Amino acid sequence: MLRPLPLALAFASLLLGVTLTRAGDDPSAALDRVDTSTPLRVWPFGLMDSVRRGDGLVPMGVEVCNTGDAPFFLDAVEVLDGAERVLAVLPLHGEAIMGDSGFVESLLLKLETISPDLSHRHTHRLFIPLQSRHELGPDAEAALLREIVDGVRVLQADGAPQLRKLRFEVDLGALFGAGTQPGDRAELTVRVRGRDAGGAAFATSLRHEIELLEPFFGPPAQRLAANGPGAWHAGDLHVHNCRDEAIGGCDSCPAETVNLTGGFTNAQLKSQFQALGFDFFSTTTHSYCINSDTEFNSVLSESQSLTDPSFVLICGTEISGREAGPQSGGDGADVLCALGFGEDVHHMGSHGITTRKPGGDDDVLDFCDRPINTQSVNWTEANAEGGFTIAHPPAASFWAYNSVAYMKGQEGGGVWGVEVWNGSENSGTFSNAYTDWWLSRLGEGRLLYPYSGSDTHDAAYDFGATHTFVSGAFTSAGLIAALKGGRSYLSNGPFLEMEVRGSGQTLQMGQLMSVTGSQIPPGFQAEVEVFYTVGTSLPTTLTIYRGSLTGEVVIGQQSGLFGGGSLLVNDPVPAQSCYWRAEAVNSNFSGSALTTPIFLRIL
Repeated sequence: MLRPLPLALAFASLLLGVTLTRAGDDPSAALDRVDTSTPLRVWPFGLMDSVRRGDGLVPMGVEVCNTGDAPFFLDAVEVLDGAERVLAVLPLHGEAIMGDSGFVESLLLKLETISPDLSHRHTHRLFIPLQSRHELGPDAEAALLREIVDGVRVLQADGAPQLRKLRFEVDLGALFGAGTQPGDRAELTVRVRGRDAGGAAFATSLRHEIELLEPFFGPPAQRLAANGPGAWHAGDLHVHNCRDEAIGGCDSCPAETVNLTGGFTNAQLKSQFQALGFDFFSTTTHSYCINSDTEFNSVLSESQSLTDPSFVLICGTEISGREAGPQSGGDGADVLCALGFGEDVHHMGSHGITTRKPGGDDDVLDFCDRPINTQSVNWTEANAEGGFTIAHPPAASFWAYNSVAYMKGQEGGGVWGVEVWNGSENSGTFSNAYTDWWLSRLGEGRLLYPYSGSDTHDAAYDFGATHTFVSGAFTSAGLIAALKGGRSYLSNGPFLEMEVRGSGQTLQMGQLMSVTGSQIPPGFQAEVEVFYTVGTSLPTTLTIYRGSLTGEVVIGQQSGLFGGGSLLVNDPVPAQSCYWRAEAVNSNFSGSALTTPIFLRIL
């Protein structure tokens, strides 16, 4: 039996429901306009916001919920362009969708009230704009989490008869039409038709916009022939799928309490990422949602079958690992784990693996329960299989990586890198808090590369992809080797590559050179050159840093950049170990890039 919506929340939902829009923190983002003339809501969970390819069929979807009391009977879903031309029709044959008096809507409101680091509701927000959300105290957040958990248990017990996940294919060529240019937006309407409990016909709809983005920029002219055989490839190293859903998933995972909507299969996500101009992603289902070797082997087989000469699906897992040693700070996950009497945990992306990595159980609030290993066990196993691990999300308010003293980087055969750009938190630029956390670890002498991931639990979306240079053929093994080699930069558009030259040698991004102090002549200067392509629409500032155990200094900077070129700096090599890296950010922070450092170790 569905629980009635508390009166206060019902009133709040009623007031908010008449202006249901996607209330994200980016004023330039397309708005979703939800028809509230009937209790049947069409929500945008499953729709892409942007693509880089203006042709081809791409799977998308919506979530339909009956917020009323009486049932509705669904006849069909129509997908139309801005001129009301039909792009797709999905017959539903009169299937019933029961009413819940606003129960699920109240859950979504609560999910937008708690920390988005936990709820993953940074975008497609329906009620509370992200910039208007008030931080909750630990007790208030824990109490609201308990209400959400109880509500999801009700949905799981009843089978969620008030919800339908509807999937269809969108013909991008028909949607955008001839002559569409990057920056143009195409309007998409998803209309649901059917009959109410009295037999009267009804229609309700959602209007949505999809933007055509510019292609990722390539190397400037002087670098086109310099890279040798191979190519740059963009991808996403943090992707959840329909296995990571509390209800209605392809293998539901009750522990994923906050994920009620939007998941896709990896095959569907592959098509979406290709539409965004990506060439790979890593499937990182939570470890607590994969509870047997059989389940993991299914993921491994899927990653192999979906890989082809133009696209690689990396087999991975997001591991819940047990915190160990002295802790640097705390996070809301500690409170959440205490509710389930589990361990304090962090998250770690594990990529290119071949065996299951245990970490929690899939029942409600069991994501912190044993079996759960320390980070050293997890990184040792991943490294032994030829894969690598990434600290997720290092400084978030939930699931932060607090076992700093226990952590080892590549220098100790440990974690390979840090997720400095989590797309769910900011698509325009890397996180300053996450980047500072990574730089603090570099300042402690750890060797760690920067990586990025969208952390999507919904459709694929644009953010700062990891761009890596793969020598030779584009294969799974070649891609893993390239990502571990570090010849990579993070970017949502600009091209950025760095090299350091001296004494007849050239070092590429990610490389480490070890020399004795006596090998460096007094006053010796290294040539640090950064190659860029930043487009012509907005001025960009390029900054080059040298870092060491005493912090970072700016050794070169140029503002007002357009197009392609390079910035060359002669930098005196210090008498201590150091690294060089570069960042590019445009004037409104909508286009950004960050390089993997080049490391010099003085013995």
